[in-house]
Amino acid sequence: DKFLHLKIIGLLMMTLFLSTEFSKAQLLSKRCRLRGGFCFSRRCPPRMTRIGRCTPDTHFCCQR
Repeated sequence: DKFLHLKIIGLLMMTLFLSTEFSKAQLLSKRCRLRGGFCFSRRCPPRMTRIGRCTPDTHFCCQR
């Protein structure tokens, strides 16, 4: 029974962490759109400039 409680607590902590990261990514994406940008994975396409981030790690906000 103790292990079941630990698994449940671990699952709750993971859910909390993921929801926090998702909320942060949503906020960054919204800021990007408000600045007239678009989100792209890893790098901006040719003729576009990076003006920020859409996620904390891999998605960037790009603008012409």
